[in-house]
Amino acid sequence: MLQSIDILIGVVVVMLVASLAVTMLTQSIIAAFGSKGRNLLQGLAGLITHLSPGFSKKHAEEIIKMVLKDDTVNGGRKFFGLFVRYGNVIHREELTKMLLELAAKVNDPSQLKNEVQKDALNALKKIMAANGITNPEQTLGNVRMFALQLEKSYPEMASNVRHNLALMEHANSQFLAKINSKFDLIIDRVSERFTFNARIMTFFCAALVAVTVQLDTITLVNRFAMDEATRAAIVNAAITTQSAGSKENQSEETEAIAKRAEETANMLYRTLSSEGILSVPKINIVEFFESDGNASFKGVFHAWIKNWQNVNLLGIVISIFLLTLGAPFWYSVLGKLLLLRSLLARKDDEQRTVRQTSQQTSIVTARSESTQLTTSPSVLTTMAVGSTPADERNDEVEGSR
Repeated sequence: MLQSIDILIGVVVVMLVASLAVTMLTQSIIAAFGSKGRNLLQGLAGLITHLSPGFSKKHAEEIIKMVLKDDTVNGGRKFFGLFVRYGNVIHREELTKMLLELAAKVNDPSQLKNEVQKDALNALKKIMAANGITNPEQTLGNVRMFALQLEKSYPEMASNVRHNLALMEHANSQFLAKINSKFDLIIDRVSERFTFNARIMTFFCAALVAVTVQLDTITLVNRFAMDEATRAAIVNAAITTQSAGSKENQSEETEAIAKRAEETANMLYRTLSSEGILSVPKINIVEFFESDGNASFKGVFHAWIKNWQNVNLLGIVISIFLLTLGAPFWYSVLGKLLLLRSLLARKDDEQRTVRQTSQQTSIVTARSESTQLTTSPSVLTTMAVGSTPADERNDEVEGSR
């Protein structure tokens, strides 16, 4: 039973380290492409198009781009200084005030970059006028002043509550009602869409990692079952990192715990790499530049291709689906398996102690009984009495002869 638990622990450790690589790769791709901001863009553009049946989707997207690219929303972030990233988060009252501010910019052409923005803001201003806000600039000024008065009179009031009350007081219209009634629903749909896209990205990243390192679950289980040294090394590394992490979790802050988690993953990866289980193909940098990179790359690539003869494709597929479960899942499973292993090991030790004690007691009892039989006076008397008739018969036989 303990051997089966150790095999499971070995597989879980491999999946944990590989899942961390999948998570890092997925998060990098999501951040590079601005997936959160793009999903938010699509959702809010749909909200704007619902304000009026004939509103152009192109104009709606242009308006939301101006909102999400604002420095107050995206924090002034730029991707390698080439283009501005979209903001990932925006609040309902913040969106309403920024739409009012954009509609007020129509009267100031210097703040508009192109004709597309001008046409989009003109269409937005018409929608506002049709829904009860004829002067966006004046409405925005009244909202700000009322929010300031509320802050002066009720300093303990939350900021979002102040701005919501100010909007309801001075921007009370069908425009505000439509945004307030649909904003939360749109954000929920945006969250669902982002989660779905992230899962698809996770699957492809898991496939990339599993194929790159040739992670075969079936071969992995067979190796752990036959190689006791490798199994013991990985289990000991898991126990060490888990015990160290549990001690630091009780005293360290969140940032320190995150740093410790990264160190734990690196330690486990070093153990797996030293055992030849989970290793990335390496290229010698010196040889790479001396041979223009062709010889080193070809050597690694040919070795990687040749090793596919020892790989079970079904094991690769199983690994891909296991990696999509995520590092938090495998970390939780690892903790439970280590706890179960400690309980089983303690139980085995207790049973071994009981067996050894019972065996020693039986030996002592047997020796004691043997000693009593050999030293008992009654036994000696019986043996002496039993010998007399035999001696007499022997004498009679000798006399007759």
